[in-house]
Amino acid sequence: MQKTGLRFLLPYMRPYRRALIIGTLYAFIGAGASAYSPTWLGQAVDALNRGAPPRTLALYALGLLGLSATLALFRYLLRMLTGNIAAGITYRMSQDLFHRLLLFDRETRQRYGTGDLLARSTNDFIYIWRFYSAGFQMFMHALFLLLIGCLLMSRTSPALAVMVVVMLTVSIAVQVRLGRILERSFVQVQQEIAKLSAFAQEHLNAARMLTAYVQESAVGEAFRKANQRYVERNLKFVLQSGAISPFPSLMVRIAATVVVFVGGMMIIRQQLTVGQYVQFIVYLGLLNSGAQQITGAFERLQQGSAAAARIGELLQRWPKITDSPNAKDVELQGHIRLEDVGVWAEDQKRWVLRHINLDIPAGSSLGIVGPTGSGKSMLISLLGRIYDPDEGRVLIDGYDLRELKLSTLRRTVVYVPQESLLFSMPLRNNIALGIPYVPDARIYQAMEQARLSNDLSQLPRGLDSMVGERGATLSGGQKQRAAIARALVRNPKVLLLDDALASVDMKTAAEILHELRHSQTQCTRIIVSQRLAAVQDADQIIVLDHGRIVEQGTHESLLAQGGFYAEMYRREVEQASEERAHAKA
Repeated sequence: MQKTGLRFLLPYMRPYRRALIIGTLYAFIGAGASAYSPTWLGQAVDALNRGAPPRTLALYALGLLGLSATLALFRYLLRMLTGNIAAGITYRMSQDLFHRLLLFDRETRQRYGTGDLLARSTNDFIYIWRFYSAGFQMFMHALFLLLIGCLLMSRTSPALAVMVVVMLTVSIAVQVRLGRILERSFVQVQQEIAKLSAFAQEHLNAARMLTAYVQESAVGEAFRKANQRYVERNLKFVLQSGAISPFPSLMVRIAATVVVFVGGMMIIRQQLTVGQYVQFIVYLGLLNSGAQQITGAFERLQQGSAAAARIGELLQRWPKITDSPNAKDVELQGHIRLEDVGVWAEDQKRWVLRHINLDIPAGSSLGIVGPTGSGKSMLISLLGRIYDPDEGRVLIDGYDLRELKLSTLRRTVVYVPQESLLFSMPLRNNIALGIPYVPDARIYQAMEQARLSNDLSQLPRGLDSMVGERGATLSGGQKQRAAIARALVRNPKVLLLDDALASVDMKTAAEILHELRHSQTQCTRIIVSQRLAAVQDADQIIVLDHGRIVEQGTHESLLAQGGFYAEMYRREVEQASEERAHAKA
């Protein structure tokens, strides 16, 4: 896991190679100043014992001040540098991740879940930031401090230095060995955070329904259990980390005990001066600090590596729907043809669509009806290349959709789903989403075609009225009409309406469809609807059942056949009559 995580970070580090080299130099100078301070102090103590004059002691004091100032300056420069590196790496990595999330197909998003993706997109980056901003500079400073300190100690007393180095080596080796356990434990903590995030996101979106069914207590209890699992995982990680972290300090204290005893005996035998003895004691304090910094840096390394592995798992997943190497960018008119198209659902082990053959001339209209689960939405998803067929071909103007650039296809084919997604921004921006500098006249025209212009008077600031998150300030019908206006403002060659009038009243829906027939004559219109009234004026209508076309024709010809469509129409007329009777009563 650790190697995998660091492998994903390496490409983002390459632009900062020069900065990393400079940071290493800063760490070396700062650590060198810190490591030389005990040697300078030991020489000052020996000079004092020899009866050095005050001027000499003052020079030693100024030297210690100079070393302290050098340490402070280069630690500051290193911290600023690593902060910039952390900001740059996390910025570029988060940009890549967000772009990849937008391209993911529905199956991938469902596999991970919104909560898990949110946790990886936010919480995991905190640990990558911590690794670079604090972990790197701590590790480099501590590493050079230990190396230079041990080298200077060996010049004074090789025997004592060897004992200290052996103990520190054992300490670091144990840390590296046990660090793998910490990383696995931290991954489990991150997984529990993702589950909590998914739970909160799902239930906050359903807050009104939970209140209506008086489920607040039950949901609160379920969240408490999920939170308890997170606490247990986190506590396990903290306990493991707490058991490993004191080990370097323990080894340094053992080394201090050895130095106090052995060093004292060497002073008695006149093998070591008092200044050198003081030097060793101070070195042990510095080495203890360095060992603690190594521990902190290693913990951040484990966390950053685990977080990078979770993010890298998403970055290495490419969307199934991508441009082919020789994808074409051409002007399209909207003539659609499906040739023996089939779609296999692996999770359901069945054909969602099979043997679909259609010819939809440019500028014509097609209505698609059928029972729930018959494959209507899948068929319209193929036309927008949200999915690719497992059998057959989908063509537009003679080009297989897989031969066209996605940008070309998305510019030509505009899809309006049943669930209209609006963003927390002004209504104007929601309608003109992704199109810069749209004139107000064009926006008003699209709103008129979608019959949304009549609702402007209900909005406090007209087009500049803020639309709440997911369109919370608008009714269901207003959201659907805003989505249709967003599609129409693009002047599409192909317009796909996937039950996009389900929340619009019958009268307004009829007006919108009438407007589309007469104002969008150059646009191929494909309408999926549960209400036959929405498709009865289409140039041709198909009836889907169990993924196959069971009937095809115009409204009149299908009624004359007396089959599936005629029965659906009869039930719809009876239901409308009953509703009118209840309304009069």
